[in-house]
Amino acid sequence: MTVILRHATEADAKHVVSLLAELGYPSTEADVHDRLCHSLHGQTSCFLVAQSASDVIGLISAELVPYFPNGSTICRVTGLVVSSQHREHQCSGIEITSAEHRLEAHRFYQRLGFCRTSFRFFRAL
Repeated sequence: MTVILRHATEADAKHVVSLLAELGYPSTEADVHDRLCHSLHGQTSCFLVAQSASDVIGLISAELVPYFPNGSTICRVTGLVVSSQHREHQCSGIEITSAEHRLEAHRFYQRLGFCRTSFRFFRAL
């Protein structure tokens, strides 16, 4: 089964409703449609869906947010779900990469239950 990741469209609202319900956020299709439209037209929003054949089986939404303490902008993941029917077969985990010198970030990820599983190597050309 092939899975593609693509930008969401307004037509995805009905699929997003069921995915949000799995996260514990029951919503009407009209409400989700309004939220989706707002996200799709926002300068700081990103909404992607995972699709297998004609089924939307997952989503991720994110927002760029000003981070006042140091004046930077962060990317906040505001929603992430894979349908319960596809978790074991198509998406079995989340991988996060982090620079080797970011020890605080590594400890944070470990507190969330992430395990270090590999090394990456890089050579400048």
